[in-house]
Amino acid sequence: MIGAGPAGSSAAIYASRKGLKTGIVTDRLGGQVLETADIENFISLKSLEGKKLTNSLIEHIHAYESHVINYQKVIGLEKSNNLFASKLSDGQKLKSKTIILSTGAKWKDLNIPGEKEFKNKGIAY
Repeated sequence: MIGAGPAGSSAAIYASRKGLKTGIVTDRLGGQVLETADIENFISLKSLEGKKLTNSLIEHIHAYESHVINYQKVIGLEKSNNLFASKLSDGQKLKSKTIILSTGAKWKDLNIPGEKEFKNKGIAY
């Protein structure tokens, strides 16, 4: 897996549950959800704090044998001889038969006065 927001975490959990050897490379477990104060569109829950969802995802990932490489970015992908090679920002190369990309989303900052101080305190995306 490349990415570990809700989509990447779910993919890793389902793959691990099916007995597949699973690895996750992410710059931060939880992804954009970490910055979300209140989630109001998650099915079956009226409201959910982003950090609580992230903690639940991390706990669920670690309940299975997924190998997590946190605080790394994939900076290149190559394919040869039916294998993918992922080059990481620290120079490592990982090889696998399959890659699932779940790169997520990122909010666009406007770089206006007060934006950082009032994010999730009046400024919402």
